[in-house]
Amino acid sequence: MRPCRSCGASLEASRHGITCPRCGAENPGVPGAAAALPGTPAPAPAAAPGPPRAVKALLAVAMAAVGVGFAVMFFARVEPPQEAAPRARQLTTQLDALCFVDANGDDAPDPVLWQDGKTRGRVVAVDGRSGQGIWSSSDLDRPDALACPDQSTVLAGGESAALHALDARTGKPRWAASLPGAPDEVAAGEGCATVVMKDGTSTGIKLGGGEVADCPTAPPPSAITGHFWERKKNPQVVHVGDVEVALTAPTEGPPRLSAEGRRGGASLWKKELPVRAPLSGGRPDLFLAASGGAAIVVGVDVVGGTELRVIALDPATGASRYERAAGYLGDRIVAVKAAGPYVYVVSGAAVSGAALRAIDPATGGTVWRATAPLSP
Repeated sequence: MRPCRSCGASLEASRHGITCPRCGAENPGVPGAAAALPGTPAPAPAAAPGPPRAVKALLAVAMAAVGVGFAVMFFARVEPPQEAAPRARQLTTQLDALCFVDANGDDAPDPVLWQDGKTRGRVVAVDGRSGQGIWSSSDLDRPDALACPDQSTVLAGGESAALHALDARTGKPRWAASLPGAPDEVAAGEGCATVVMKDGTSTGIKLGGGEVADCPTAPPPSAITGHFWERKKNPQVVHVGDVEVALTAPTEGPPRLSAEGRRGGASLWKKELPVRAPLSGGRPDLFLAASGGAAIVVGVDVVGGTELRVIALDPATGASRYERAAGYLGDRIVAVKAAGPYVYVVSGAAVSGAALRAIDPATGGTVWRATAPLSP
């Protein structure tokens, strides 16, 4: 619409001239306006321009994808999400037993120890290369005795007067031998073993079936035998090649440990070390192992007095290849043994239990910390 230029009356917009019906004045046409015929309704406003062609294409693809998704949900059975793999639990122990078998057939030594073990425990085999638990046995009450008399057999005993033989590859029971009392320690021989009971008596058994028989090839039983007394030996001695290395704790005076290298009975070197022996039961524990062409000593730093340290000694000269702080081992150490390429250490805290770790003899660093076998 537009006003008449003479009287202001409302007129239809037209690109042609139009006569005002009210005053008869002629009004010129409006450029671009659609011609209006009498009785013809006014044209609708022009539509807004549509989206570009590229946007239309994207919208079409999106709608198609949504349609396919609905079709899959409708016609196909949707699988439920898979459960995440169970996380391995770190292995802890309350006991100092540690021995080795070939539990997975890779010709590498695999540590065997008790899991938990305060009032009940299971025997556990751990892959010596990775630290992953391989198998665990059934529970035993008051676990104590543990030995690996050969690469295929594990012997374990608790509070009952029985000794259980386990298959080293599976942890499954083979046989159970009846004993005169509860077993305390086991000394392995060739195809047999001598078992020392908690009352100090001893008996021999055959490894094939657990029959009672003398075992002349086993070390003779002693009143002080077992893992506890093994680490109390002073001095401790290992052989690295043709060199004998001895570690000694002083019986009086400064507490520093001393080490000596001997070849053919002749002393090559002797030195004091910057560590002392940790204590248990009021007596020093000496931890010495031969691995990687070195003598590995684990002791307590004499400066701070609490932190454990790992020292590697050159067997020929006594020179320290490294001295490494090992606070990660905790404040309680109960076993250090060398087997295959690593030194295996059982250590931790008295309250939370001890862990099993593999130590690289070349650096003193941890290779792995053992995890418990996954539940079946």
